[in-house]
Amino acid sequence: MKRLFVLLLLASVCFISKAQGEHAAFIKAKPVWSENREEEKNLFLSFREIVEVGRVKEAAIRLTASCDYRLRVNGEFVGHGPCVAAHDFYRIDSYDIKPYLRRGANIIAIEVAGYNVPSYYLLDQPSFLQAEVVADGKVVAATGSEFKAYALDQRVADVPKFSFQRPSTEEYVLKADYLEWATNKSWEPKVDPEKLVVQSDKTLLARGVAYPDYRIHKAELVAKNLYKFATNSSGFLRAKVRVAKPAQLTLRFDEILGEDGRVMERRIKWKPYIIYELQAGEYELESFEPYTMQYVEIFAEEGAVVVEEISMRDYCNSDCKRAKFESSNGDLNSIFEAARETYRQNALDIYMDCPSRERAGWLCDSYFTSRVEFALSGKSRIERNFIENFLLPKEFKDIDKGMLPMCYPADHRNRNYIPNWAMWFVLELEEYLERTGDRATIDRARTRIYELVEFFKPYLNDDGLLEKLPKWVFVEWSFANKLVQDVSFPSNMLYAEMLDVVSRLYGDKALALQAANIRKEIRKQSFDGEYFIDNAVLNEKGYAVPTKHHTEVCQYYAFLFGVATPENHPALWARLRDEVVPGRVEKGLYPDLHPINAFIGSYLRLELLSKYGLSKQILDESIATYKAMADRTGTLWESLRSNASCNHGFASHLTNVLYRDVLGVYEVLPCERKVRLRFIDSGLEWCKGAVPVGDGLIEVEWQYRSGEFDAKVKLPIGYTYEIIPTDYKVRLK
Repeated sequence: MKRLFVLLLLASVCFISKAQGEHAAFIKAKPVWSENREEEKNLFLSFREIVEVGRVKEAAIRLTASCDYRLRVNGEFVGHGPCVAAHDFYRIDSYDIKPYLRRGANIIAIEVAGYNVPSYYLLDQPSFLQAEVVADGKVVAATGSEFKAYALDQRVADVPKFSFQRPSTEEYVLKADYLEWATNKSWEPKVDPEKLVVQSDKTLLARGVAYPDYRIHKAELVAKNLYKFATNSSGFLRAKVRVAKPAQLTLRFDEILGEDGRVMERRIKWKPYIIYELQAGEYELESFEPYTMQYVEIFAEEGAVVVEEISMRDYCNSDCKRAKFESSNGDLNSIFEAARETYRQNALDIYMDCPSRERAGWLCDSYFTSRVEFALSGKSRIERNFIENFLLPKEFKDIDKGMLPMCYPADHRNRNYIPNWAMWFVLELEEYLERTGDRATIDRARTRIYELVEFFKPYLNDDGLLEKLPKWVFVEWSFANKLVQDVSFPSNMLYAEMLDVVSRLYGDKALALQAANIRKEIRKQSFDGEYFIDNAVLNEKGYAVPTKHHTEVCQYYAFLFGVATPENHPALWARLRDEVVPGRVEKGLYPDLHPINAFIGSYLRLELLSKYGLSKQILDESIATYKAMADRTGTLWESLRSNASCNHGFASHLTNVLYRDVLGVYEVLPCERKVRLRFIDSGLEWCKGAVPVGDGLIEVEWQYRSGEFDAKVKLPIGYTYEIIPTDYKVRLK
């Protein structure tokens, strides 16, 4: 993490460029929408154009929109988008449509949602579509000159929001010919086309990331009207049905079942259902928005609707297939696959916290998920977009000057933010630089980072510690979050680390000195001889008096952020290592130390165990904590219990942990073209895996016998390896 001088020399070599063939401009297309309806809530327009072509060598459609679109060519699904960007910026998607075209007339059909509601998922911005079809280098159709649009009113507008963080639920009134506009060249509309007007020019960006995996997979009927996917899945819910008479069909879905073995009506404050009012006929239905589920329950009048098939079109990451992990422990293998599946569903164009309730790009979560992108794809393309989104706006209008949004792109009309999450953003920047050598982005971030440093200055007390931080001070989803005011010691531990990172990124020695003084003051005020205390509260005279509350996560903050070490706090370290283990709460051990939750305590604990080479313990604790999740949903959860999202992006960090601490690929340094290997007995007989790096693979395989590792290592051309010394003998073949 401290090799900045090397990175500076190699930045030009390691910089990750945009994919070839991407576009950040249109040739002819203009942004358009129905006149005076660009701010109307929950308005859907169906854009259509007939394109005549002969034999073509190349054909593509480029498009962007606000909010969402679904593209079909000749009735076939092509894609959903757009790739998200910051306020007032729009990324262009480009699809090869040659496989969908026929000689003669072709129907280009684009459904576009104009939600115009604030959310953490899609920005509240005026609606538009900008699209053009290009065949053999010539624009053959473009918005602003071609394309008609219709408000078919098939989707009901006056409906509730799916959740606080997402736009409206889906409810439809359909006849069997509802898709004729997108499939029938001779379709005759029963409504007049909308009067389309050109909107203001848009600031356009290249997409920058891979396109989604749209594979289709079926659900199995497991009980009357109840269907189950093999694992928790994310994408567009599909239903093939026959309707004998006019009927209402409701599809209710969730990740787990209730105690009665059915889908719960509203498990965690969202509305997980789609409603269809259907006339008699046959339908192949597909949701417009992506959702997450393992179970789907059907509600309809008996005999009125026959469900022939329930399936899903995935809307998932397509760039994590090359990664492999296999070991002599089947439980560990299933955890790796659950972690990979969790990442796949949470990493499209940003790092999402969950693909269900929010689809929001939260900081802190991204610190962990960014590592996973690099581990599973060998690249950091999503991370580059993710960071860029935070750097693009001149200001964030709904929060205090200098602060970063807690999640973005998102609308924060309540003006809330998490000051701690902005600190995690800085920590991620340093690791991003290591992964990519992209010094240009780090320099571009300098002003924003120093504005953040200035933001915190008014909250420093006479001891140099942050005091009375505003808004939502967040340490962890546990009792620790009730111990954050007035002086939160974990927040100050993180703040000291942030200052050190800024010092290293920009050569600011004064901030390093400030960080050292903060750590010294924390040791003085927070450690009570047994544990680090979580916070100090101001008394009547305005003095900060430490409370007597201790949390497990506070101890991990202390050890990971340089406040404590095994050398200067040996008794505490030994207790954390040997006794504060999963299951200790059930055994009644250390009730005065409030336990951790999954986010972020469980992952900080694994980081601490890794730091000191405790691979066997990592393996055992990972199985104890995550096997039940992998078995139940095939994905990893937001919480240690199933009372929240059962598919959370940060949890995919287990892939990184297993590569690093079990397989032994401890560190990949692409800018130095070097791999650091560390082999430690984890209790396995054998392990093998493939770790992507760029377009190549790091392949490692080993067997362990009697204190010795017999290992094979295969590296990409030009790479070298270093073996970190341990107590174990390693023989490489």
